[in-house]
Amino acid sequence: MRRIVLTLALSGALALGAGALTPVPATATSPSAGDGGLMIVVDSSGSMAEATTDGTSRMDAAQSALGVVIGELPEANRVGLRVFGASALGSADSCTDSQQLVPIGADNRDALRASVAALSPAGETPIGHALQQADADLGDTGQRAILLVSDGIANCDPDPCVVAAELTANDIALRIDVIGFDVDDAAREQLQCVADRGRGDYLDVSEASSLQHALERLSTRAFRPFDVVGEPIDGTGSADGAPALVPGTQYVDELGGDSLSLHYLIQRAEPGSVLHVGLAGRLPHEGSLEVDATLATLAGEPCDTTDIIALGDDRFSVFSGRLSAVEGSPEHPCATAEQLLLRLEVVMPPDAPVPFEVRIAEHAWPSNAAQLPPPIDAERGWELALPADGAAGAVVGGSSLNDAPLVEPGSYTTEMLPSEFQFFRVQADWDQSVRVHASLDPSLPAPANAWGILQVLDPVGADVAALLATTADGTRWSQAMPEAGAAVAATTAPVRFDANPGLVRRAVMSGEHIVAVGFGADAGTTPSRLLVTIEVVGDTQAAPDFSGAPPSGDDAVAAEGVEPGQTAVPWALIGVLIAIGAVLIAIIALVVWLWQRRSRRAFDV
Repeated sequence: MRRIVLTLALSGALALGAGALTPVPATATSPSAGDGGLMIVVDSSGSMAEATTDGTSRMDAAQSALGVVIGELPEANRVGLRVFGASALGSADSCTDSQQLVPIGADNRDALRASVAALSPAGETPIGHALQQADADLGDTGQRAILLVSDGIANCDPDPCVVAAELTANDIALRIDVIGFDVDDAAREQLQCVADRGRGDYLDVSEASSLQHALERLSTRAFRPFDVVGEPIDGTGSADGAPALVPGTQYVDELGGDSLSLHYLIQRAEPGSVLHVGLAGRLPHEGSLEVDATLATLAGEPCDTTDIIALGDDRFSVFSGRLSAVEGSPEHPCATAEQLLLRLEVVMPPDAPVPFEVRIAEHAWPSNAAQLPPPIDAERGWELALPADGAAGAVVGGSSLNDAPLVEPGSYTTEMLPSEFQFFRVQADWDQSVRVHASLDPSLPAPANAWGILQVLDPVGADVAALLATTADGTRWSQAMPEAGAAVAATTAPVRFDANPGLVRRAVMSGEHIVAVGFGADAGTTPSRLLVTIEVVGDTQAAPDFSGAPPSGDDAVAAEGVEPGQTAVPWALIGVLIAIGAVLIAIIALVVWLWQRRSRRAFDV
């Protein structure tokens, strides 16, 4: 069987659910308050004395914007300030001219504002050296971010693009965001490269007001990073020596870089069990990523395969996928093998190594498989039962796979920046569907070129939102939001045990599902208020029983819809046809999406 998972400019979040599945707790904890932080690096070269389009000097505009933004940052956030180019032109040390004005720390806002106010344009533009020094300022623990503000191209070695790649190559906790202020084409190209190689964002601004918005956006995001969390592992180039992964532990590795082929051993806890392996991560820079993932026995018996494709045009693509060892019977080699081999082949490598997480869920084959209702597709033309009025109050979603807050079904309000995603956990049990509706506040003007995207991820991170199911009025999971009150909406199929989950994208695990809400608009747009309505519908008809002995013979395949005494061979043929149809649908969806992108500017920065 073959599944294609296509993730379009989306960020996701997940946590393994309760019930019969083996939970997957995060094995790495969040950094303490004394770790990490944000180092602001400001250009003080001679060109910053030049006038902007609104009549002030670039330095005056930067000082004004930085003063406002620093005053808005919470005192508890760890922030520091470094400057480069502050010495006079022609100095013998001009290419190492960078000073730490305020060390990284909390409760230092007065010192930050005073140092910003005292800046004066003077010298060269040693960006690469300043980045190296800023990295040293931040230390090597916790989530760290460098925010570079510059108006020109570097005129000193080392090359800042090379430096950014070197700093982040083996450090998934560091990102470098860049603001190009009133720059020309050559400088824009170089600064964009710094952000791309630094796994960060690039914003292009030309006047004081847009600079302030850019600083607000990136400084805020520095304290809400997309984190990958888990026990570090290193996949091997072949099955020999591959690390053994066990259910109940969350793992982190990187795709790309020196190795384009990664192998892992999945250790089964009990024979005849069902295994689901989830992969998830974010492509944090422009470019694309395609991974051919397979799950098989050590003897070469195929269990599952999937293509994972991330399109990083907007530098906010999250890739996710699921591989399952469920071949219709607890007696299949994929169910009886003590170990399975997970192989990830990077078909289209990213521009820089990309961290990702691995989660493994395991449960026994249900002893009541013959009595379970068969899996079904999501309801077409569904209607939201809850009023989308924000009556449940304000809520702030998580920013990554591991910090999504658990919410009850209801309608909430949240403020979102352009190119931001927020994530929420919600419990969905057997036979229940998750439905989501996100709309612009109807009482406020719609921002220019607004766009929305919704996804629902299952307990191991697989996207289970039905692409073809819409609301009764045709609202889709991803579309433009051109007017006040415009919305996007998504639903899942009911959560049911599936003896062959690779055929179509369905919810097959009860537990905590993740709702991912994405919002885009023109650069410089102020935070926009969205009404996010999450509901869980359906009543349990029959839950799988994972406590008894696994069934055999006819009972083992009854969940696939095969009556006792009948052969399952025709269903295998139908499965192949369904898989082919799923591929065609995915291709059509991709073509439609690419066509729509030509007429919108969502998530452009």
